[in-house]
Amino acid sequence: MEKDYSFFVGDVALDEYYRAPYWPNIKEKVLVETLEPQMGGSIANAACVYSGFNESVYFLSLLNSGNITHLLCEDLRNRGIDTRYILHDDSLPDSKCIIILAEEEHTLFIPTLGIKHIEITPKIIDAMCKAKYVYTTIVEIKPLTCGDMNAIDIIKKIRESGTKMVYDLDVGLIEEGDEKFFKEMDIVFFNEVGFDVYRKGATYEEAVEQLFSYGTEVVVITLAEEGCLVYTKEQQIRIPGISVDVIDVTGAGDTFCSSFIHAMNKSNDLRLAASFANAAAARAVTIMGARGGVATSQKVLDFMKEKGLDTEEFKCFL
Repeated sequence: MEKDYSFFVGDVALDEYYRAPYWPNIKEKVLVETLEPQMGGSIANAACVYSGFNESVYFLSLLNSGNITHLLCEDLRNRGIDTRYILHDDSLPDSKCIIILAEEEHTLFIPTLGIKHIEITPKIIDAMCKAKYVYTTIVEIKPLTCGDMNAIDIIKKIRESGTKMVYDLDVGLIEEGDEKFFKEMDIVFFNEVGFDVYRKGATYEEAVEQLFSYGTEVVVITLAEEGCLVYTKEQQIRIPGISVDVIDVTGAGDTFCSSFIHAMNKSNDLRLAASFANAAAARAVTIMGARGGVATSQKVLDFMKEKGLDTEEFKCFL
């Protein structure tokens, strides 16, 4: 059956964790505690959360074929993710991410792999055209090529098939020339930092209207502990945050985004989708590691009950 699975296009990495007593100044030295490494990568985190809801997932990435890649791919497969479309280039370094925990926040250092082009096959494009969603970022999908087709050509073909393009723009890694990608989005997620980068001083409403003029259907802005905002042409929804004891916020945004699109598969009510995703992300930050957001719908609803939230409307998620 077509449209019964989704494609996640992007990074998977080994997260190396360190805890610092405080964030140092330039030229300052500070001793840090080495913590247990975790499986990570923003797109992989989102894919694992989505798969945890019993959704069917294919993963597309370009990695070397070394030992770390083997561990990363094995973890994805163990979480029910199909890795047949992961490509390999042994000139690439290992895919890693360095995470510093300090002052109740996390700071990420993401080494680039130096990828300029990812040549995919017509077979891969055909598979993406049969997906329900293609979930990615501008940075991750930009290198895709297929013969004479560039990334925009590929995206247009995917959207023409009825597949929805979903983007997580997070901290707003937007470069000059990326404007053309904003005209090829169906659902887009920002956090506050990313949206500030995008809107360039415009009001929230002006920036959202610009996205709607391009054809975007849903715009979501996550506000960390303050909850989230959801915009469509017909409505604006605000969901308040949920108070929790924060352990690690790594992967919270990824959890929110993939929980949101999973919830859209279960209900046409975006208020319910946003509330469910908000709770899933709040639960995720109480757990160490980027995969902390992986849970069943029942676990998310149980968490909501623990926080005193009414879950009667969410029975369709089970």
